[in-house]
Amino acid sequence: MPEETTIEIENLELSKYNYYFETPLYEMIDINSLEKNTFTGEVDAYSAKNTTDTTYSVAMEAIDTWTEWSGSSHISVGFYLITLKCKRKDNDVLRFFIYLNKVKAVTMKVGQFPSLADLQFVEIGKKYDKVLPHEDLRNLKKAIGLAAHGAGAGSFVYLRRIFENLIQETFDNAKELGVTNVVFKTKRMEDKIDLLKEYLPSQLVEMKVIYGILSRGVHKLSEDECRKYFLPLKLSIELILDQKIEEKKKKGKDTEVKGQLQSIIQELGVVKKPDEK
Repeated sequence: MPEETTIEIENLELSKYNYYFETPLYEMIDINSLEKNTFTGEVDAYSAKNTTDTTYSVAMEAIDTWTEWSGSSHISVGFYLITLKCKRKDNDVLRFFIYLNKVKAVTMKVGQFPSLADLQFVEIGKKYDKVLPHEDLRNLKKAIGLAAHGAGAGSFVYLRRIFENLIQETFDNAKELGVTNVVFKTKRMEDKIDLLKEYLPSQLVEMKVIYGILSRGVHKLSEDECRKYFLPLKLSIELILDQKIEEKKKKGKDTEVKGQLQSIIQELGVVKKPDEK
């Protein structure tokens, strides 16, 4: 049975980066929720074409516009081309086609090239290939691809699978829990997390409610609701993975430093006396 949750996800303020590199097509966005100067200036992001971090310049030009009466004046409404150009190399140009209605204070991406999935796949692979098994890396890409094409519930299936696999992997690597795998599989997800909380990233423990939300999305929520909630849930999964990356780096650095210190001790012939701490 899917686990229930009463947690509500509020609309998050969208950064300029999230608008261009995370938001799928045909999502109606409140202009007031966007970062200031979203359609001008610059934005830092990963260049999938050049496989490097970069800064893009942001330029906007009208394609087809008209005016609508609002209050005491006419306000421009219509379609615009947003061009993001890599400032490091001129070969990377991203194009977004948007609908902008200042009367209703809304905007919507209606097209883009390259696709949202194409922009994210290279970065996802580069960033998470060391902490995600090949199967889950593929699951994350499938979730992004489905969300980009408007399949909300389908994208939730793959995010939930990643969450489940993270829990199972942690159990398989944990020791002295006194619980067999057969018994572990019968437990509710919340109980699994409580059992493994000493072994799991703190981000996952703090955000364990996202599993219930994902399950509700698969079984009960509408496609529109799933699309609405996809971005914050995806970012929640990424926060957990980011913490795993940092913990892995810290562990590697700790091992390296201890090895170097041991070499120094051996070279200098430093030996602790029995009464030394």
